[in-house]
Amino acid sequence: MANINPDPHEYGYVFIPLNRITSLFASRDDARAAVNEVCSVGFLPQNIDVFVGEEGAVTLDLSGAAHGAAIRRVRDFEAFMVGVAGDAHQRADAALKAGGVAIAILMDGNEARKTDLAALLRRHHATVVRYWGRWTIESLD
Repeated sequence: MANINPDPHEYGYVFIPLNRITSLFASRDDARAAVNEVCSVGFLPQNIDVFVGEEGAVTLDLSGAAHGAAIRRVRDFEAFMVGVAGDAHQRADAALKAGGVAIAILMDGNEARKTDLAALLRRHHATVVRYWGRWTIESLD
């Protein structure tokens, strides 16, 4: 089973979901179907984090508000300097607060499959599909 609302900041605040594909879903049924299919094509459930609704928004703390002024300033700077990251974070926060779902899939050496995985997610009505690499953020939608 995928990890539901895990604490990504357990070992310190996480600014980007490194080496992951992230996506948003308005429907929990669409998200569930996407996660099931992702697992059926060989991705391990323990490498899939699912954030659901308001609790997911609080857990992710994409604005950094719960982690202090310094983190908020870094997030603001990031949004200014890397527009695609700031936009993705804002849209994810809004989607979760509206009852939606965000998922993050650790590629774990499967980066060559990211285009196919993005297509799979989009078939299930995913939006804001992004691959977060070490030096780039790719829009896959």
